Amino acid sequence: MNRVFAITAASERVTVGGDGRGEITFTVTNSSARPLRGQLRVRPLGSTKGEWLSVAGETERAFSPNATQQVVVKVATPPGAPAGKYQFRLDAISVINPDDDFTEGPTVDLEVKATEAPKKAFPWWIVAAAGGAVILIVTLTWLLWPKSVEVPDVVGLDLEEAKKKLEDLNLKAGLTSQANPSVLRYRVYGQDPKGNSMAEAGATVTLLIAAENTLVASRPGPMATTNAAPPTPAPTRVVSACASRVFRSESARSWVEFRLPQASLGFAIKVPAGAYNKYVFPACNRVWWDDITFSCESTGVWEKIQGNWGADGLCHGTPGSSPYLATGDK
Repeated sequence: MNRVFAITAASERVTVGGDGRGEITFTVTNSSARPLRGQLRVRPLGSTKGEWLSVAGETERAFSPNATQQVVVKVATPPGAPAGKYQFRLDAISVINPDDDFTEGPTVDLEVKATEAPKKAFPWWIVAAAGGAVILIVTLTWLLWPKSVEVPDVVGLDLEEAKKKLEDLNLKAGLTSQANPSVLRYRVYGQDPKGNSMAEAGATVTLLIAAENTLVASRPGPMATTNAAPPTPAPTRVVSACASRVFRSESARSWVEFRLPQASLGFAIKVPAGAYNKYVFPACNRVWWDDITFSCESTGVWEKIQGNWGADGLCHGTPGSSPYLATGDK
């Protein structure tokens, strides 16, 4: 081995601070009388990690005869590196003849002080996400929670008028018919719950209607005697069929129609229960119907004799496939 380079260190020890960084300067001299191209290598000794050490600038340099160059070795230990004493040195090796022309530099002590690994930042995004979830839950609960409404007083109204008033307040109408000689047919003479009471939106109000029109109006007074001939009775209009008719129910965004054709008296049509929904953020807009039966009455008019329909804010149900049913969006 030919020591063609002379290497000295500015200090016998280098200490890294709390940031894990430090450096030391070496002096490298070409001791020969010929120009050399030398390679500079930092050699970790013992338990020193090679990745902690590096040469600042180029590691391969040209050295003129008897020329001197300053070489800075930088130290960078990672956070959490074990505290203690370590060692390393700087070697200079001839590029042309590395096996014979090289020099090992002096050993330098490296003192590593204890460092703390950087603390992770508090994940504020979790707090923001949780706050957003709470706001969303509260908003949806407020929008979808059943709201109370005041039940209207529909006693004394015709059936269709009473149903319309209930549907306007998002209430369903249930029907119970009973013969009452003092009430016109299809006139409401009782309800449960009673008018002006409170009920949840979508609740059913049972209407008591007269099943038969047995009310006969009479004018009091003495019987008058007359020799006049009895009046000629007006010709009786014979009804044999019902004309087509459409029943319709609507929500804020959807509708359903029950389209009944022309049919003979006594003909009945049944439509299975179903629903149709049009979702418009943030709420559903559903029309629904029970199992409904329509009958062509002796009056020549289609009437609903069983079931009911209405609208609410629920989101489930399908319309089915009845040929007498049509649905759509508003």
